[in-house]
Formats: sequence, structure tokens, C-alpha cells
Amino acid sequence: MKQGNLIKTLFSLGMLTRQLEEPGTGLPSKERLRALAGFQQRALCHALTFPSLQRLVYSTCSLCQEENEDVVQEALQQSSGTFRLAPVIPSWPHRGLNTFPGAEHCLRASPETTLTGGFFIAVLERVEVPSSVSQTEVSAPELRSSPSPALKKKRRRRNAAAAPSMLLCTKQEGN
Repeated sequence: MKQGNLIKTLFSLGMLTRQLEEPGTGLPSKERLRALAGFQQRALCHALTFPSLQRLVYSTCSLCQEENEDVVQEALQQSSGTFRLAPVIPSWPHRGLNTFPGAEHCLRASPETTLTGGFFIAVLERVEVPSSVSQTEVSAPELRSSPSPALKKKRRRRNAAAAPSMLLCTKQEGN
């Protein structure tokens, strides 16, 4: 069997994800889960420091609260009210675990109820306009689409005086 086919087969059976799991439990080991959640927490909090960031989609292929709601809740607390959760597909019936106010804006999909491998999605959006981005840029994007007159390139006029080498070549050919 080719390696690509084996990986495809294992992935479709859900075997690839089980490499992280504690044998016999179907869950990642506590150490592995703590390490993953810590990494995700640092990455998410770092991303929320980008001054021009307006929205961020946080998504995992995990159903563990420690990697999902707990990471999002901690990131929101560390952002000190700069970000909030935005609703994700309001018609989706499976929401985030009710572990903190606003968690209902998150989306969950479990293999048992959605015929997927399982995943989690949260959308974090900025509450205020960052100081480095002007209000005009955020509220009027159509103004940014037309180039400023100061930024337009100047066209050069082309005439005989601008191309002396061509005139010189013509003279030399006639000799």
C-alpha cells in the first residue's frame, strides 16, 4: 500500500488523531493536553496583540474544553475587554460549553451528532478601533480604494530630445 493511501485511510478512520491519545481512553494524556492548551493559549494571546487585527478565527480539531473554551476564555480575559466573541453560524445547533458568559457564541461539532471528526470554532472581534488605525480607514474603506493624487506616478514625455541614442545610431548607420 502506498504511503499516501495509508495516511488517507488512517485519517478517514480517525486513527491518525489517536496517536496523541492515552491508550484505551480515547483522550490525550493530561501532560499532552496541558502542553497543547498552553501553546494554543500563547499563540492566541500573541495574535490578539497585533494592532491592526479586527477579527480572528480560533479553530481546533479537538473537543477538549481545555483546548477550546478554556483557551478562549483566558485570551479574552488577557485582552482586557479589547476583544469579544462574535456569533458563529447562529443557526448551528451545537454551541460551546457553558463555561463562561458568551461561550454560546462558539461552535462545536462532535463526531456523534455531526458526522464530522469533531471541531471547535470561536471568532474573536475587536471591540475598539486600535490607536494606530485611523477611524476613517476602518469606517470608510471605499476611500482607500482610490489612489491618492500624491501617490500617482508621473508620466514622462517622450520626444526626440529624450532619446538621443536613437538619433546617434541613425546618424552612424548613414556613414
